[in-house]
Amino acid sequence: MIQAIIVLVVVGFLMLAAEVCIPGMVLGVLGALCLLVAVVLCYAAFGPLMGTMAFAVLAVLLIAGFFLWLRIFPHTKIGKKLTLRSQPSAGNSAPAPALLGATGTAVTPLRPAGTALIGGSRVDVVAESGMIDPGSPVEVVFQEGLRIVVRQAP
Repeated sequence: MIQAIIVLVVVGFLMLAAEVCIPGMVLGVLGALCLLVAVVLCYAAFGPLMGTMAFAVLAVLLIAGFFLWLRIFPHTKIGKKLTLRSQPSAGNSAPAPALLGATGTAVTPLRPAGTALIGGSRVDVVAESGMIDPGSPVEVVFQEGLRIVVRQAP
């Protein structure tokens, strides 16, 4: 009986570890079930005291393993491939600071959203009202973060 319990615990932890690389929760759920069955077998084979001790030891091992995984995994070869290391760049759609009042040209049809060329940069914009045809002059009337509102310039 003890061999079955040990095998279930080892298989349970291996399945939980494999869940990191093979997502889908199948291995994680099966691993958790293996650990649960191991605790139930401990209760059945050795009584409530040993079953409770087995449960406590497994709980401590799971918590310690989780925090150890958080500490070590990002520095492993697989962890480096799966984790984000730097902030993503905003690319060409990031507005230049203080565009309010700037003028430019609509590059795409603004119905109401589209792209305009303002200050030599392509910027995602929203028309204040109606549609604006490509090539039409536009003026920035409102800017809040990445949201830039334009109207057709006279």
